[in-house]
Amino acid sequence: MRVGIATTLVLLGSFEAAVAQGVQDDPRRRRLVLPSIREATDCIARETLNEPGIEGATRPGQFRAALAQPMRRCADEVDAMIAAHDQVYYPGYGEAFFQRPYLPDLVRAIQKRIGPELARRASEAAERAAAAQQSNPVFQVAQPAPKPFDQSAEQAKREAEEREKREVDAMWQRARQANAAPAPAPAPMMSTTAAQSDPKSTTTDQSGGGGSALGGFVALVISVFVLREAAKRRARKRRYDRLMAKYGDASIVDRIMAAEMWQGMTAEMLTDSWGRPVDRDREVYKTRTTETWKYGQTGKNRFKNRVVVENDVVVGFKQR
Repeated sequence: MRVGIATTLVLLGSFEAAVAQGVQDDPRRRRLVLPSIREATDCIARETLNEPGIEGATRPGQFRAALAQPMRRCADEVDAMIAAHDQVYYPGYGEAFFQRPYLPDLVRAIQKRIGPELARRASEAAERAAAAQQSNPVFQVAQPAPKPFDQSAEQAKREAEEREKREVDAMWQRARQANAAPAPAPAPMMSTTAAQSDPKSTTTDQSGGGGSALGGFVALVISVFVLREAAKRRARKRRYDRLMAKYGDASIVDRIMAAEMWQGMTAEMLTDSWGRPVDRDREVYKTRTTETWKYGQTGKNRFKNRVVVENDVVVGFKQR
């Protein structure tokens, strides 16, 4: 019996995942949200080029840390991207898209956009350095001979980069879990004497570059979550103001903001509350026009919710 229940749950989970994947792979919806993705990413790329020292951020950790401020300055574009996904797919989908796959792929996307400009800057810097050496030959410094290729050193470097990537992925996971869990009670303050006598503190201070890179990752994680919370508040305030300007009734706006559906609401209210339907059926009679708006597709011609709209007013619904 237990095996049968477990098998059923696994099959249901696989089915829901397949349906969600089918929604994500809809080419028509992807075309609708693509401009907002491109605008948000282009904004972050432009702002990243203005970051001081971006030319020297060659390691993945340094580059991720350099994206914190550009993302903060592009909060409006990121909000618009998330709102577009919520409108085209369903409420809440935009935030899920932002967390994954948008954020994990952001470094690659930004590097692809600004790579040619960074290469041009590096080339110009090399040309200026060469011209300066030619104009002052007396002060030229002999360049050291190139070191022989050390295969073991290259292997160690690759292993270090892989470890760093795994640490970053684990940190993102812990940060998401911490953001969802209640905040723990503050730890007691450590005395100055105890802090000075703690050998672990000395070891951390002596780690040098590793601690700096880790600090950059932590700063980026914190900045992203602060950015998202502030962006959510701004987006919710803008949406509330827009709906109040449209309907002028706080009770209606509150129900729409809560994603409610009720008989007597207009088709426009339904669109503002639940978004555009996945599909709809239309029947035209002499005195009325009846449409069935379908939401939450679970299979071929199967939906969780069917809302009957007659002459642009909701008159009934069916839920599974």
